[in-house]
Amino acid sequence: MLFPAEIIDVITDCVAWADKLTRADLSSGVIVTENDYTSNFTAALRREVTARSIPGLKARIQVLSPSVERGNGVDGCIILSNSREFKVGMFEAKWPRLSSKINSWDSLQRSTGRSHFDDQIARQKFAAEHGVAVWEMFYSEHSFGEQPSFMQSEGSSCVWHKFASEASLMRAGANRPWTDGELEALLRSNSTDTASIIREICECKQGTPRPERGYADALGNLGAPEKALVLSFPERSRKVRRL
Repeated sequence: MLFPAEIIDVITDCVAWADKLTRADLSSGVIVTENDYTSNFTAALRREVTARSIPGLKARIQVLSPSVERGNGVDGCIILSNSREFKVGMFEAKWPRLSSKINSWDSLQRSTGRSHFDDQIARQKFAAEHGVAVWEMFYSEHSFGEQPSFMQSEGSSCVWHKFASEASLMRAGANRPWTDGELEALLRSNSTDTASIIREICECKQGTPRPERGYADALGNLGAPEKALVLSFPERSRKVRRL
């Protein structure tokens, strides 16, 4: 595992709370765009980790490279480091607006006539094949308890890239945007919560560890977003204060 079990529990609890708090802001109208949700979620996660005051456990925003080409179809990046090695998670954010709009969250690209979401999934393949843990993250504006039955009850509904890619390939040649029904089918079969996503990365069930060094150099050819949230807990930090 990348971290001790106690630290993984703390991190995943922070993830769950950050996602729940951000969803509450989306539901109340404080957040109005996907990018706004993504930035608020990572900021809330940083604050949650910092507020726990666990010796050795740190959270910070890292600028990777403002000049890197962002072409791999992702919006957010979370780096998890133990000072010896690190793992990278990237996600694409989608806000389907299922409570107010019908079949409106995807569109056709003018240049190719292809689904924009299908194209994003295809572009994520390079990063996924090179050890990055990639997932799709669907935001919900519904009040708690009023979300569709196929969406997570407290935070975002997530799908690993592998399952999204399989569903996308089944649409090959469709030449039309994804529908709400196709999204429902994907989430009913493969949805998980954000905390579980991060736990699988920490427990080395997803993604490949990389030797600790400059993150920008390591991720330069993967088209990572300009900034990443770095969660770190050095291996030398053995004593964990239980909450």
